[in-house]
Amino acid sequence: MDRRIQKTRELIISTFIDLLGEKGFEKITINDIAERANINRGTVYLHFVDKFDLLDKCIEKYVELLLNHCANSTDTTLSVSAFQSIFEYLEKNYTVYKLLFGKEGFGIFSNRLYAIIAQTVTEVIGIKSENHALSNGVTTHFLASGFIGTIEWWINNSMPCSVQEITEQLMFLLEPYTRHLIPR
Repeated sequence: MDRRIQKTRELIISTFIDLLGEKGFEKITINDIAERANINRGTVYLHFVDKFDLLDKCIEKYVELLLNHCANSTDTTLSVSAFQSIFEYLEKNYTVYKLLFGKEGFGIFSNRLYAIIAQTVTEVIGIKSENHALSNGVTTHFLASGFIGTIEWWINNSMPCSVQEITEQLMFLLEPYTRHLIPR
């Protein structure tokens, strides 16, 4: 993608996130975005169909950034350091993820993240599980929704415990269900 196009898209998304935090989704207009970004309204429409498309692309971007962080982490196993790395990233980018996990994300962000995590859990269980009782949809849903629910609770409650505390508690809770998947 051309650098100028990419830079303009980033500017529009960044402006949209700022306005989302200030005004809420319902009150944002394309004119607001264009005016704040100091670009022509038509430029916004060259990149996005409408503000719903912009929200959708914004959600895609931040799901992708979170997943890229996980993929680029030095520890890609289900370990304390892997979970800690995820929560540190979320803590560092708290403002954006608070908006996306909250009412401004309309549950779309959580649903997208859930789908990706559920697919990953299904693959891991299918590959590494020797216990056939854990290779069904119930386990996948339980683990994926529990993880997403924990992240969402932590973000929406203004991170009521430290990264270390939430990581340790999550690992403690997941241990009985994942002991055969986590390397020792």
